[in-house]
Amino acid sequence: MSNTKETQTQNTGKLSPKVVGGTVIGVIAIIAIIAFVSQPPAGLVTLPNETDTTTTAPVIGEIKTFIDSGKQIELQGGKPVIRLFSTTWCPHCKWIKTTYDKVVNEYIAAGKIVAYHWELDTKDNTLTPLPEGVVPATEQNVFSEFSTGGVPTYVFGGKYYRVGNGYESQNDLASEEAEFRAVIETLIAEASNQ
Repeated sequence: MSNTKETQTQNTGKLSPKVVGGTVIGVIAIIAIIAFVSQPPAGLVTLPNETDTTTTAPVIGEIKTFIDSGKQIELQGGKPVIRLFSTTWCPHCKWIKTTYDKVVNEYIAAGKIVAYHWELDTKDNTLTPLPEGVVPATEQNVFSEFSTGGVPTYVFGGKYYRVGNGYESQNDLASEEAEFRAVIETLIAEASNQ
């Protein structure tokens, strides 16, 4: 008799609910596997292929939080001089240190600027491998001229300056970096016209 039931099911062309359910689950499982396999694991960096010639340029913002002193650009060896005066105990200085150092080191390596990062309490230019132990009087004079005594104090090219961070209240290091680049690029362009 079971043969008769199987024959009747085959003749009607209908699938049993078990077959339909199993097929649907199988299709969903295959789609999930394909979706999972096609995504790179979290935390891994996808490298561009060798024929990819696109690169992401650094973001250059606008000069919004720096003050123009109206002075001529200070140059050393034909390059703008970029300075940060900070201390090791200042939380605002710690917040910006890595971003400032990254940007200026990039421009130093490209041979476009001269830069200093003076930690006033340790008397060290952190951009050099050895500790200086003394902040030269000329650098102290620059700090005194542009700062109210507060840190961090930025003096870019002796022309643009700022006391404090411009975007710390928003915890926005990307905007800080973009504005550093805007000021530096402006100084480089203006220096080439002097």
